[in-house]
Amino acid sequence: MLNMMLLLLGLLTASPDHTPATVDSIPRLPVKLAQTQQSNLKPITEFESMGEVSLFDDRDSVVRKKGKPLSINKDVYSGYTEYQYKDITVGLSEDLVYYVHVDVDASAEGCPGKIQLNGQWLPLEKQEIAQALGEPDFTAEDGDVYIRDLAAVKIYRHPATKAIVGVDLFDTIAF
Repeated sequence: MLNMMLLLLGLLTASPDHTPATVDSIPRLPVKLAQTQQSNLKPITEFESMGEVSLFDDRDSVVRKKGKPLSINKDVYSGYTEYQYKDITVGLSEDLVYYVHVDVDASAEGCPGKIQLNGQWLPLEKQEIAQALGEPDFTAEDGDVYIRDLAAVKIYRHPATKAIVGVDLFDTIAF
């Protein structure tokens, strides 16, 4: 996960003649949603929260929603502070949520193999993911990336088995 964050940081770091983008100047990527009839999942056209934690939350909001974390760890290289809960890990940068991570084996207490995205339970199965998220915007060695405006979801896969091992919701703009 640290490699992904360092890569994102490198991609998002401004060069000397770079003019910062505004929300209005960033092109919206089209969302290609799969058509299926069997499930009642609604297409997710924007990413706001995962596991009850929003990308708009600050440290106090996270603690109010999730309670006292099991552990708090500060990464000296990235500067992120991670709040570890039973079901999720929340990455904070300057006391603002930058990412939320769910390990599949810890996802959805009592409902392994599901995540709660924007308040909707999403089974981590190929058909349900395609119905809710559409086709990935990017496919990497370690998973699929779905982008909505300034937020993204990455579904991590085991390199050998391709089984889903974790999911991240993150802000695509560095603070």
